[in-house]
Amino acid sequence: MSQYDIYTDEQLIALLNGSDEAAFTEIYDRYWNQLYKSACRKQADKEQAKEIVHDVFLDIWKRRESLTISHLPAYLEQAVRFRLINYINRNKVPAFFDLFETLLFSPYEADQLLKQKDFVKLLEGWIDTLPETQRRIFIQYYLKELSVKEIAVEMNLSPKTVQNNLSLSLRHLRTRFGTILTILHVFIG
Repeated sequence: MSQYDIYTDEQLIALLNGSDEAAFTEIYDRYWNQLYKSACRKQADKEQAKEIVHDVFLDIWKRRESLTISHLPAYLEQAVRFRLINYINRNKVPAFFDLFETLLFSPYEADQLLKQKDFVKLLEGWIDTLPETQRRIFIQYYLKELSVKEIAVEMNLSPKTVQNNLSLSLRHLRTRFGTILTILHVFIG
């Protein structure tokens, strides 16, 4: 137990602005676990979630002298969200399609064609369950490989709205993935 654990978030931020390492350590200890759990709920890869949270704290330390934070927990959650969106955008095609390619692997060429056809039907069915805007954005981003900016212009939306919809559709996919995995195993396994 450190002497810093009695300080409020506002006091810790003020000390952090003065490059107080112990204040930074207290902020890290106070919020790391909560942010990690939040990142894990939004991101399937636990190692990537750890890296994202560490990157958020590293960024805070780098910008410590110029930070103005009014509500620390909200600021940290938002920073994690932005890092996740950036991660998804950087890894858009492999992160989505590699997951399914792994499921479709078969050592038998005859099985491969059947699995691919069944997979396409399953993927189309999942895409059809998305709300209209998410579906259009998902198709344009992952299948037509348009950028967030191109989609935003074409659909007359802000880039942030496009990113949020991509994030929501991927979260939807992850929550349904357990079911899809079971269906794939039973249906084509």
